[in-house]
Amino acid sequence: MTRVIESPTRFVVEDYDPDLCIDFRKPAAATDLDEVRESADVEAWRELPLPDLLREADRLCLAAGVSEEEGDFIQGVQALCPGADLERALAVAAAEIADVDAGATPFEQVQALLSATGVLSRPPHFPVTVACHRPRGRTVLEGDATHFGYVLEGGNAELHLADGRRFPLYERSYFCVPGAATLEGDARIEVVTRHRFLGLLAIGGRVEPWGRLEYIDGCTDTCIVQPPRFGDPCFNALYFPPRTEQTLHVHPSLRAGVVVAGEGVCKTPTGDHALWPGRIFFLPPETWHAFHTGPGDEGKAALTVVAFHPDSDFGPSDTDHPMLNRTYFRYLHRLRSAQRHS
Repeated sequence: MTRVIESPTRFVVEDYDPDLCIDFRKPAAATDLDEVRESADVEAWRELPLPDLLREADRLCLAAGVSEEEGDFIQGVQALCPGADLERALAVAAAEIADVDAGATPFEQVQALLSATGVLSRPPHFPVTVACHRPRGRTVLEGDATHFGYVLEGGNAELHLADGRRFPLYERSYFCVPGAATLEGDARIEVVTRHRFLGLLAIGGRVEPWGRLEYIDGCTDTCIVQPPRFGDPCFNALYFPPRTEQTLHVHPSLRAGVVVAGEGVCKTPTGDHALWPGRIFFLPPETWHAFHTGPGDEGKAALTVVAFHPDSDFGPSDTDHPMLNRTYFRYLHRLRSAQRHS
């Protein structure tokens, strides 16, 4: 009998279970930041002078945990417009980030920035489900969706596409398959489905022992399935070195995945959650968390997870992609290309 966890509001970690379904097609009732949003009386700031207005915005960011230090909101605004005074920097930031008109008041600029950056408003919702293939069984993957999977154990599995093609799936391999398909065979496979999204077919692996990109607190990351376009979903391998004590943080969208290797703990406001190979996890949007690991061999990952992101702020666009960027027929094209590499 299927056990459904519907639209969770807190971190979920479960042992691999073919009867488990995490159904996040509907938004969570609340997030960790909603209480702070609801208690903020932003309208009371409307008549404040600029210094007091910015201090209130800074206090809100601290209360929400968006910032760790006083003055972070102000420093962030100034960093977008180096050398400008605070009033000018605020106007530039509001225009670039929140598309605010030049005639807007400082209050309107601050309010728009806090909304555009997700401090005052919830980020968009992305419908996702998480399931586990039953070994020696058959898992049907629905159409009008793209499915991201990871093979934990077992090499006797196949991915069958609707057009008749078949692909073998090996242990520690991963895949991205758009549209209807089926999984068959004796293997443990986690599948994360992003509904109403059409991705590109990709099969790869094995996942490498260490990431290619730097991440926070000495961790590393490899994007194993890239977003086809800017903003699209992606699939990542995330590596934690020994003795990691990650900075407490949130993500604007959900994270879902599986522990691939090693052991660790995910610390959240609701408690500490033990992680070991094969455990399935689901992190709702805006959930405070930090991964910790114990001692281990230096230079090797103490904990490795594969994590699905339903969106991104990364990827090619119509005005920025490799084919276009390296096509020259004006000197300006060479200047822009050199600028990207400088």
